Amino acid sequence: MFHDQSSLPDEEQQFAVYRRIVTWAGGRPVTIRTLDAGGDKPIAGLSMAQESNPFLGLRGIRLSLVNPPVFRVQLRALARAAQYGPLKIMLPMVTVPSEITATAAILAEEMANLQRAGIACREPALGIMVEVPAAALAVDRFDAAFYSVGSNDLTQYVTAAARDIASVAELNDTANPAVLMLIERVARYGREAAREVSLCGDAGGDPRLIPLLLQAGIRNFSMAPTMLARAKSVIAGWEGP
Repeated sequence: MFHDQSSLPDEEQQFAVYRRIVTWAGGRPVTIRTLDAGGDKPIAGLSMAQESNPFLGLRGIRLSLVNPPVFRVQLRALARAAQYGPLKIMLPMVTVPSEITATAAILAEEMANLQRAGIACREPALGIMVEVPAAALAVDRFDAAFYSVGSNDLTQYVTAAARDIASVAELNDTANPAVLMLIERVARYGREAAREVSLCGDAGGDPRLIPLLLQAGIRNFSMAPTMLARAKSVIAGWEGP
């Protein structure tokens, strides 16, 4: 909806898409990530141009919070779609707890505006992606409804090796013990706090990495549909605890 378009989608356009997905899911939970622009996903007229290092710049939730009008439109559309089924909102690139607090405040304001206007809505659960080492190291400080480990960005930030540069591709490995330690830390906190922890990114469907992720405590994986059969086979053969 946002990429390769002449203009940003308005509230009604977004609401129609979100409602269709939630309705299709038939009561199963649907998680929608808020706009994850910036980095390797620039959007003309919205993301910052010519940043010296876009992956360390204004992207994800950072970009949304400095563009309140755009962010409010998306949150309104999501709150409206949530009345049709269990919709959850996932915030990308969260680095400090105040980003969750700020989003929750905006969401509450827009829900109040919708209710005053007589427009039906429901409050979605608010979770975060854990892809910044600062969030993984201090995950207990982030009061979110759920956590999703973003293996692609977490790996490149921990190893200081970009995933799209061939010359350092061998260093960009989720099997790196430091990366696995952070994933285990997040999974352990999730169990202790009784909050869902999942993993998304290329690692989730990698047969080489799945046993290591299971050992780290991950039990919910996100992957491309074409990877499901192989992943199920690997999990079925896992002999861990």
